[in-house]
Amino acid sequence: MSYVYLNGEFVKSAEAMISVFDQGFLYGDGIFESFRSVGKNLYQFAQHYQRLVQSAKALNYPVTCTQLDLEAILMELRERNNLNNAYYRITITRGKGEIGFQRDLGNELTCLVMGREFKGFNGDSYEKGIQLRVAQTRRNAPEAINPKIKSISNLNSLLGKIEAKAANVFEVIMLNNKEHICEGASSNIFWIKNQWVFTPDASTGILEGVTRSTIMRLCEEKLNLRVITGEFKLQDLKFADEVFITSTSLEVMPVVKVDDFTINQGKVGQIARRLREELHRDMGKAV
Repeated sequence: MSYVYLNGEFVKSAEAMISVFDQGFLYGDGIFESFRSVGKNLYQFAQHYQRLVQSAKALNYPVTCTQLDLEAILMELRERNNLNNAYYRITITRGKGEIGFQRDLGNELTCLVMGREFKGFNGDSYEKGIQLRVAQTRRNAPEAINPKIKSISNLNSLLGKIEAKAANVFEVIMLNNKEHICEGASSNIFWIKNQWVFTPDASTGILEGVTRSTIMRLCEEKLNLRVITGEFKLQDLKFADEVFITSTSLEVMPVVKVDDFTINQGKVGQIARRLREELHRDMGKAV
């Protein structure tokens, strides 16, 4: 029987309950962070905690749990669930409240922490590469919803995932309302051209993933590759030498086809392979 941490207590997963009046359930009024651990090493947790605090402040949530407090909770959850290499998710909502937008926003927050063993993806995907489809759904404009808030209200990404499933592809590329490349439904995107690495800038409306930042650092520190951020069109991507997407769970996933355009003659590029190896080293995993 696995455990979760819910509002100050470790409870069995099957017995954990949240009110039907929880504002996260009723209005998507909540934030989250997901991240990995290798053994007892909570990989990049300081960055994830800072982004959690950033999201909380944007929604006027009182931040009462320190990074050390959360680390202790995560280590206890690791022991209770007998986790080795784990995948964690912290979810915070505005808590139990009332129906209607005239409601009081000063409720006691709901805090849920879950952890499970990380299983990863089929190795064939890394060896053969995946296909992307350009989504019809556009990314939310940053002027409408601040992309720095990692919100549980994630319908925009879900619509992208529905498109990917309907097209029988692994992931979609989402553009913004200016037709610039943003990101995947749940990933950041990179491409290589003539030994230069390109990725959309934050100004396009992307969520700046922690793994994205790590890959940018590894490109320059370990592979001596310059990373360029900016506003790019699909034409810039489709004639790239290599394309890959990144996230906490995907790590570095190579792309060999975008719509009807074949990338690198349908072969996985060496830079994507090397970056995944460097990411594993950075995490403390054996390559």
